[in-house]
Amino acid sequence: MMLIRLTYFSRNRLNDWYASRDCGIAEVLATSVANNLRDCVTGALLCDDRWFVQVLEGAESKVSATFERILRDQRHRDVSLVTMQAVPERRYPNFAMVCVFRDQDNSDLFRHYGEDECFDPRQMRADRLSDLIEAVVHREATGGDVWTKKRATNAA
Repeated sequence: MMLIRLTYFSRNRLNDWYASRDCGIAEVLATSVANNLRDCVTGALLCDDRWFVQVLEGAESKVSATFERILRDQRHRDVSLVTMQAVPERRYPNFAMVCVFRDQDNSDLFRHYGEDECFDPRQMRADRLSDLIEAVVHREATGGDVWTKKRATNAA
């Protein structure tokens, strides 16, 4: 089986569909985790009030099918594929989906990797975006309680 890592970003439209961001993310995560466990897909999702940035890992057919669902999902707008490449191993092997919000605890990482005060994945190189996701998830995974209102982690 060829292992693929796909990275994309999109405009976050949760405010158009849900009364609160937390309700929207809870539904997105519940669906993602169920589908990803079924399909052996792992990954990470970063979000703020404007953007989703996500990495998906798994078999090429499963990751492609997942991305096709995302392209049709009305909670996303202006979906942009950043990279899709074969990789030797998973970067997020223990997570059906880990979700981290941009907040005060990680804003320094967004500034560092984004090289700007305003986070805009359209302005970032693919390698910098990948490094940002990895750094934010690593800090989250090693930095205390991940089962909070602001952060949601679903380990596989």
